[in-house]
Amino acid sequence: MKVHDLAAARARRPARATANSSTSGFCKVYEIETARRARSARIPDEVRDEMEAAAELYERLLDEGRQIRFDQIRGRIMASLCDLDGNLIHPLTLAEVLEFDDGPDAAA
Repeated sequence: MKVHDLAAARARRPARATANSSTSGFCKVYEIETARRARSARIPDEVRDEMEAAAELYERLLDEGRQIRFDQIRGRIMASLCDLDGNLIHPLTLAEVLEFDDGPDAAA
């Protein structure tokens, strides 16, 4: 019967690569909150403001029992103001939905 000396076997085994080693190609570990902050830092403030405005509009419409629906009909995008069951209240133009202003500042 052969008895194995585990301590001696470990001593003869080559050292493992450390997590900081550049040769370690198994995986890269991310700290999730740091990655989220870095990713969100790349979003321009104007985009963030528009997203917040859209969220506020969504909540306001929801409180009123309304929603805006978009459909594609014969290649054209159509918008409609509907109740929460999908019943049409009023058709909308995309300019109304996107709040385009044809005033003097519209071209700027």
